[in-house]
Amino acid sequence: MQSTMLLFAVLALTVYGQLMIKLRALVHAPEIAGGAGRLHYLAAMFADIWVLSALAAAVLAGACWMLAVSRLEVGYAYPFMALSFVLVPIGSAVLFGEPLPGVRLIGIALIIGGVTVSALAR
Repeated sequence: MQSTMLLFAVLALTVYGQLMIKLRALVHAPEIAGGAGRLHYLAAMFADIWVLSALAAAVLAGACWMLAVSRLEVGYAYPFMALSFVLVPIGSAVLFGEPLPGVRLIGIALIIGGVTVSALAR
């Protein structure tokens, strides 16, 4: 059970990091359009506490992953990471109004099906 919770922690931290970086990019991206340049944009991103929290989440996700694979077969654990390809687009649609075209929804359904089949094969 603890190993499964570690997998969900990896997934949650990964999704958080992706969505938070996108959110903060939306805040800082006008700096590029305003002529400040890419270097100024990157400096602003790396100085942003929320971007730093997303990077910390990536490090924590890595630690959780190391603990999870020490207890689980990587062939079982790794397919669950594909769920980030489900949760990030859904989160971006909800939070940022990004489109979820039908073809992408079919892809998401296929990923969910593949992860389910993989988990059942254990």
